[in-house]
Amino acid sequence: MNFLKFFIPFLIVSSVIFQSCGDGTDTAPIEFGYDYFPLEIGKYIEYDVDSVIYDIGAGNNVTIRNNSIQVREEITDSFPDNEGRLVYRIERFERADETQEWRVNDVWTAAVTNRQAERIEENLRFIKMVFPVSDNTNPWDGNKYIDENLVISVAGESIFIFKNWLYEYRTIGESLNVGGFPFDDVVTVYQADEENFIELRESYERYARGIGLVERQMRILDTQCIADCVGQPWEEKAEKGFIVRQTIRDYN
Repeated sequence: MNFLKFFIPFLIVSSVIFQSCGDGTDTAPIEFGYDYFPLEIGKYIEYDVDSVIYDIGAGNNVTIRNNSIQVREEITDSFPDNEGRLVYRIERFERADETQEWRVNDVWTAAVTNRQAERIEENLRFIKMVFPVSDNTNPWDGNKYIDENLVISVAGESIFIFKNWLYEYRTIGESLNVGGFPFDDVVTVYQADEENFIELRESYERYARGIGLVERQMRILDTQCIADCVGQPWEEKAEKGFIVRQTIRDYN
């Protein structure tokens, strides 16, 4: 499996529900946050994607390879699935830089229900968000449809990418500048934040209201260097794995 296809993403719709008290007094509207994940035919987002791949070879020599590409995700169609949900088709294009033509590289799908937002990427089904988007929302198993012991090959090395993932909202309504764009209302979803002496699993995504995914970062790194690497940052002691950062560069 090409691990680089594994990152890059977004979704949602908006609705407001009003509740009435028994005395006829209206309460504040319930804010579900569907519009952090908008789904609409014709919508596109482009990203800069920078990656670092660690490859331990013969003699335990580690090779570090850097790569940068641009990715465009465009919603091109919708259709009902076998669960009766409206599913949106996302065509993913790649190019090396602005001098190159976009080429279709893959097709993913996304769907939103009243309870959650899902994406299917490389035939893997992720629950990206649950609703309402709130500080009081409990952490959720965003990878419930994925075996955490699934082995992914990265530079010829086997890695358990999805070990110890547990999704949660870390910040909501934050003002951030991402990719040179100011966004007034951003939610950060941490998907993994675990490490021990030999493994680091860190992954988070940021969604801007009305836009969708604006930033994603993954650090999936392994090492066998323990005693001699105490205090070293993961970027220095990693022997296999990858770092990927995806940042919005254009959208409509």
